[in-house]
Amino acid sequence: MSMPGDAQAPSTPALSPVLSHVLSEVRRATAWQRDGDAAIDLAANVSEVAARIGIELSSFERDEVLTHLEGDVRTFGILQPLIDDPRISDIIISSCSKIAVQQGRRSIRTQLRFSDQRAYEAYVEKLLHRAGTSYSTKQPIADGMVGSLVRVHAVHRSLCEEGPYLTIRINRFTSVSVNDLVQAGLAPQPVMDYLAAIIGIGRTILVVGEVGTGKTTLARALAATIPHDESVLVIEDTPEIRLDHPHVRYMTTREENLEGTGRVSPAQCIRAGMRMAMNRIIFGEIRDSEAAEAFVDVCASGHSGLSTLHGRSALDAVTRLELFLARAQRSADRALLGAQVVTAVQIVVVVDVCRATGQRRIVEVRELGPVADGVLRQREIFAYRIINGQPAWVVAGRISAFRDKLEKPPFNFVFSSLGETLDLPVEVSYREAAKSLKR
Repeated sequence: MSMPGDAQAPSTPALSPVLSHVLSEVRRATAWQRDGDAAIDLAANVSEVAARIGIELSSFERDEVLTHLEGDVRTFGILQPLIDDPRISDIIISSCSKIAVQQGRRSIRTQLRFSDQRAYEAYVEKLLHRAGTSYSTKQPIADGMVGSLVRVHAVHRSLCEEGPYLTIRINRFTSVSVNDLVQAGLAPQPVMDYLAAIIGIGRTILVVGEVGTGKTTLARALAATIPHDESVLVIEDTPEIRLDHPHVRYMTTREENLEGTGRVSPAQCIRAGMRMAMNRIIFGEIRDSEAAEAFVDVCASGHSGLSTLHGRSALDAVTRLELFLARAQRSADRALLGAQVVTAVQIVVVVDVCRATGQRRIVEVRELGPVADGVLRQREIFAYRIINGQPAWVVAGRISAFRDKLEKPPFNFVFSSLGETLDLPVEVSYREAAKSLKR
């Protein structure tokens, strides 16, 4: 992987057929050793296997095999340098020789490769095993977590042109607060204070954005502000949101088994949550009409919620929610669908990657208002702009529907105290400017 101003990522050399055979035999003999003396044992095993199959290795050839083996004993093998690189959000693999990464929504091809297709497929299977899942021709798509920060998604080669496809998403924050996101440049302090206050007064927030824009990270930070005297239920298909909260419970959806039974849908978990004496529901991502209807229903019934949705704008988010509800309620007209949305969701926050700076930003914050003349009203509160070449957030609306509650203790969020525009902290702006000069 090479980028202007950056050093090349390390590459793993392709092996000759003879060395690939030695590598496979050593892997079979050692079963991916992981003890502290693995490197010494592996060197001995390489020599032993080579002698057994009648091959004399030079020291260079032995070191080539060891390069692959020593990558195996790390948690993510040859991908470990990519996992360790804080600039990388996703690793995207299409075959043994096609490994790319994403940085700020840009896909970049790396020079890394697996020794051969068989080694790559074995790697995927072992990684899925660590994630507590598996795939096959009968269940060709698998999702899981390795630890609490790495999400693994795999598609069996029976569905792929090359394959298998492996996508690894790395969450760079072990824990995250709204202040952390201010320091990361996501938005100025007043924007984050407003959102934290909205959580504090018990309103429902929908975080919207495309893949890799930081939706889940923002949701985790906002969830961390939930008062500790409330009961919280977190529902996800792949566990990513973990909270330091005294009254939090977690449910995970489940796909059907090989016999076609055992599925636990998002809607089932949400409806179960309504019987679990919870005050707040955090739903990982709304992906279909069943989940959308259940989430809207539980939030409209008086429970505060927090969820994420794929989209490019607040308008996109509302339209998608209405479309989901329309699929579930085919006889309902649009005005009724909009009324359901606004009853359940009060705030839409849009996150994206700024094209000018390459940084993740909150680009839009809107309050959803009542439906009038068949149209769902929206009030823009904050809007991201590039002004004089610098990132800035325009205070677009000072008449919040929640102003009375926001301005009272303990929040004391007063719109009249804000300037026309908001800037990032000086140290954050300076850091970003220094990075841009290095590009």
